[in-house]
Amino acid sequence: MKVKLSGLTWMYNPYSLERAFAGIAGAGYNYVSFGLHHEGVEQPDESDAQAARKVRTLLERYGLKPVTFVCTKQFAPGQPMERAIQRLDVAQELGFEELLTLGTWGYREFPHDPLSPAELDERNEAFAEKIARIAEEAGRRGLIVTLKPHTGNTATSAHLRETIARIGSPYVKASYDPGNVHYYEGIDSAEDFPAIARDTVSFVAKDHVGPRGNNSFPCPGAGDVNFPSLFQTLYETGFTGPVIVERADIELDIPLGAEHADRRMEIVRTELERMLKAAGYEGLL
Repeated sequence: MKVKLSGLTWMYNPYSLERAFAGIAGAGYNYVSFGLHHEGVEQPDESDAQAARKVRTLLERYGLKPVTFVCTKQFAPGQPMERAIQRLDVAQELGFEELLTLGTWGYREFPHDPLSPAELDERNEAFAEKIARIAEEAGRRGLIVTLKPHTGNTATSAHLRETIARIGSPYVKASYDPGNVHYYEGIDSAEDFPAIARDTVSFVAKDHVGPRGNNSFPCPGAGDVNFPSLFQTLYETGFTGPVIVERADIELDIPLGAEHADRRMEIVRTELERMLKAAGYEGLL
């Protein structure tokens, strides 16, 4: 079995989308995940009829295949359904497989001022209702919506399972992020992950070091996340989906220069390939 190693454009946010694609392709990746701001502008802007065409040209130029489209803002309960539909249409045009979104945020201020259970449940209900509507449209287009750990109703595997069941759609699955589980919840993701592993269609290879809320995200394999155990669990489920490199920039909110990001992406690719092979995978697609 092989997996699709994908570079997310997160570490290139201060730069153009093209610079992100160039860096990720140059670091040896065949797949890319995006949908964030670059140079302060939403990329691509789903309201721009020409945006998808321009991005498709860039993907072809750098030999990259898109796998995961970040859609958190567009899928939020407070946003009009029309905006989500536009995002789905752009995703289909670009050839994405997966639409990734965060769940509800569980805090007024992280980490010491959480929402009350009643406040959170109200948000969770609105979220589940909105995602169920989006998932129906996604399914018609051959797309999957994935939920990523980020406190609230996606904080851990148990929360993900409950939220996916609450939404009740076959087109909603999990995108597991062990670094977020360690950072936000302070728990061992290797122990948490098995409960959601078979409903996981993408895996965010993010590391974290130190106690809960510590802003340190080293290259995968250099922190506290037990990637050998996580990858062994993935292999045992028959997982062949995207393994996504989101960040390896050490300190939160301190952006790397583009050339440093290039080097980090290459280091991460090499290390992840080594760990995946040790878990039984033949290599990367």
